Amino acid sequence: MKRRNTAAAAVIACLLMMTGCWDRKEVKDLAIVTASGLDLNKDGTLTQSVQIVIPTPMQSSGSSSDAKSFFVIAAEGKTLADSRQRLQEKIHLKLYYSHRRVIIIGERMARHGLESVFDSFHREMDMRMRNMVFVAKGAAAESLLNYPVALEAIPADQFKNLHKQPAGRATTIMNFDATAATEGIEPTMGAFEVIQKQASGPSASSTGAEPHIKLYGVGVFKELKLLGFFNDEETRAMNWATKNMAGSFLTVYVPQGNGNVSVQILKSKHGFHPLVKGNRITMGVSVQSECELIENGTKLDFSEPANVKLLNALLSSQLTQSIAATVKKSQRLYKADVFGFGRSVHAAYPSEWKRLSAAWANVYPEVEVTVRAKTSVIGTGYVKLPLHRKETKGDVE
Repeated sequence: MKRRNTAAAAVIACLLMMTGCWDRKEVKDLAIVTASGLDLNKDGTLTQSVQIVIPTPMQSSGSSSDAKSFFVIAAEGKTLADSRQRLQEKIHLKLYYSHRRVIIIGERMARHGLESVFDSFHREMDMRMRNMVFVAKGAAAESLLNYPVALEAIPADQFKNLHKQPAGRATTIMNFDATAATEGIEPTMGAFEVIQKQASGPSASSTGAEPHIKLYGVGVFKELKLLGFFNDEETRAMNWATKNMAGSFLTVYVPQGNGNVSVQILKSKHGFHPLVKGNRITMGVSVQSECELIENGTKLDFSEPANVKLLNALLSSQLTQSIAATVKKSQRLYKADVFGFGRSVHAAYPSEWKRLSAAWANVYPEVEVTVRAKTSVIGTGYVKLPLHRKETKGDVE
C-alpha cells in the first residue's frame, strides 16, 4: 500500500510540473492597439481604424531615432464586428485591444446616432468601459489617428491628457453611457478638430500650413445623437457650473487700469437651486470661488481695497455672463439639458418630477435660469504695485 501511495504521489507531481498557460499570448505575436476610430461612410458602411504602436528597440546612450512610433490601418464593413474582422485580415499579428486608450468617433457617425456603436461596445469581450471616447469635429476619426504629435510617442496619450484641461471634459464610455441612461441630464463628449497650423522657420514658405490637432470643447448629445458643439469657452463655462475649477485661471480686462488681470482659482464650489410652482420652474445657479492674483497688466495698485473690490466685480460679472450665455444656448439651440437641471429638480421635488419627467425635453427650454457668480480675490502676491511702476506715487514709466 505504501508503494502505491508513493507511485500516485509521483504521478501527481509530474502532472503538476507539466501544466502551463495553455492560452498565453506572446508579446511578439501581438499588434497592440492604442486607439480606435469609427466612421460612417456615405453608402452606409462603416470604417474602423486602429492605431498600432511600433515597439522601439533599446538604443545606446546618446543615440536618437526619428522613426515613427505608430501606424494606422483601416477596413470597411457592414457592422463594427464585420469591420473589426476585416482589420484582422490585414495584419498577420493578433490585434490586441486591452491596452487601447481612446476611441474617436467621426462627426457623421455621431450625428447619425450611436445606438449600434454602444451595443457593440457592451458585447466586445476585450472592451474596457474606462476607455475615453471623443468626437472628431468636421473630420473623419481615421484622419485624427494619423497625425503625429510632439512630446508623445503614442498620439493616443495626447487625446487622453488634453481633455483634462479646464476647457475640456474627459468622458469614458462608462460615464457617457451612465449619463445617457439617467433622467434629467444629457451627455456630452470631448471634441477635437484638425486645423491648418502655419509652419515656422526658414522652410515655412516651402512647407506651407501643416495639420494640427486642437482641443475643441465638447459635443452635445441627445438620445445618443450629436446635436452640435460647445466651443472651449462655452465648455469652460459649463464646467464652472458643474465641477470644481480649482487650479484653473481667469483673465479679465480692467478698463479703469487699461489692461488685463489674471487670477488663479484656489477653490470653487457650485450649486443648483430649483423651485417648482405649478407649471413655472426656476433654477438658480450659484458659483463661488476664491482666487489669487498672478498677473497685473494694469496701472492699478491692488493693495488698495477699492481696486480689489473693482476686480472682484469684473470677474464675477464676466463669469456670470459666460455661464448664462452657455445655458441659454443649451436651451434655445440644442434643447438639451447637459447641465443636469432636471436631475436637480428630481432630487428636490420627487413627486413633481413624476409629472415633469416625460415632457422634460419640452419643459427644459422654458426653465427660468438665474446665474450668480461671486469671485473673491484673497491674495495679491508679494508685489503690491505693478512692476512697471515706481514704488513712490507717480506716473507710469
